[in-house]
Amino acid sequence: MHRKAANPPTHRSLTRIGVIAVLSLAPAAVADVVHFTNGDRLTGDLVDAPADFIAIDVPEVGVVTVPRTRVARVEETDAAHPQAGDAAGEKSGTAPTVPPDGRWEARADLGMAVATGNTRAADLNFVAGVERHGPRFDNVLGVTLHKARAQADVRRTDVGTTTTKDQIDVDYNLRWKYGETWYAVASFEYFQDPIKDIDQRATTGAGVGHTFWESERGALRTDAGVSRVFEEFRLAPLATGEGKQSDNNPALRWGLQFNRWLVADRLELFHNNQLLHILDNEPSSVWDSDTGIRFHVNSRWLAALRVDLQHETAPSAGRRKTDSSYAVAVGVKL
Repeated sequence: MHRKAANPPTHRSLTRIGVIAVLSLAPAAVADVVHFTNGDRLTGDLVDAPADFIAIDVPEVGVVTVPRTRVARVEETDAAHPQAGDAAGEKSGTAPTVPPDGRWEARADLGMAVATGNTRAADLNFVAGVERHGPRFDNVLGVTLHKARAQADVRRTDVGTTTTKDQIDVDYNLRWKYGETWYAVASFEYFQDPIKDIDQRATTGAGVGHTFWESERGALRTDAGVSRVFEEFRLAPLATGEGKQSDNNPALRWGLQFNRWLVADRLELFHNNQLLHILDNEPSSVWDSDTGIRFHVNSRWLAALRVDLQHETAPSAGRRKTDSSYAVAVGVKL
């Protein structure tokens, strides 16, 4: 029995094989992504553009040119760059693009908070933040306000049990970047909490910081330096205006800032903390941190779960060392 000889491959079949081979390599191709301030994005290849503009060649559309002021960030990716999951990629060319006039970020959260420690309260709190990231300088401002009818949890009898909780925490950091990972930092913080007998605590300082990694997926940086702490606190019951004492001491400060996108542009994990070691006759330390997760509903609205913790090794007489609050918040990005 004779078998029919197989036909030799024709020009058409070779062409089909070539197309299939090219398509099989398509998943390995990567592209640049331009993220706009309104939440939209375009995928394609970045091309040359005039100053203050960004141009991207979008398949089947053509070259789209937009002002840099409308661009939030740019992901430049090519075969020479490490992939986002690589450890080296965290430090490579995937860092957020900063427009010449700086990149602004602002948000405000209003939430329901449950507090424990020196107060037992279930009321609203307000947290706001404004950041400006520039080519050389970063400005970061944060404001936290707790204002509620709170039940004081005290261990002494000379203080009333119910009072108004007027806790204010304002902090500002100016970062001057030199090189790719190092920066100098100047900081200021103002804090008051009458329930903890702290009429005011103002801290000014300077130091040096280091960025361990920064990419479109997040950032990790730390800084350390010296500070000066100006305190005014009460020695007498809250009901009187007497018995105040002022203090002025040097201090050592260490801070850490971390954020990570678990899901790009949607789910964000964050943590910030500060340790202040006050060099008094009897040295003491203050730990302040906030940790949480944000769900970005769209380019304007977000929801957040947040835990704030403050610990003092030497609080006022009769006060607890640790205060904590747990908040569920709804926020807006401005």
